Amino acid sequence: MGPTTIGTGAVATIAAMITPALFIMGSGNLVASALLRLARIVDRVRFLSSITDKGTLEQAGLTPELLRSWLESFKVRARYVGAAIAILYGAIAAFVATCLFIAIDRAVNEAIDWAPLALAITGTLLLLAGSVLMVYESRLSGAQLDEEIRHTLSRME
Repeated sequence: MGPTTIGTGAVATIAAMITPALFIMGSGNLVASALLRLARIVDRVRFLSSITDKGTLEQAGLTPELLRSWLESFKVRARYVGAAIAILYGAIAAFVATCLFIAIDRAVNEAIDWAPLALAITGTLLLLAGSVLMVYESRLSGAQLDEEIRHTLSRME
């Protein structure tokens, strides 16, 4: 084995690690998006809570029932986002472990090919599950926004 083989092996190892690294970046972007959605939920709940604390619920045109309905919806949305974030972090961990196993496999030249594959599949499934939860949360968000708009428009009449 000459220097060319060593160089080619290193390049092959790095090339094999690129795909999980791209999945890590994608998962990270989804986590950032989910965290932003969670921040919006928290801000809205805090705003509604401050209206309640100030006793200006009626001045804001809200009934206790409507506020309760909105808060329940925010609670469900927050659960979806929280679960999605946890799952997406799991995907990131699986993809990082995949990169690590690829590097170890190439370094020790052992036959542990099943480990990177299993971790890559696990990471992909976690990424899919987190994405599905974010789709559900987005649908709830749209429905809740429609309800808030209808309520606001009805107050304007």
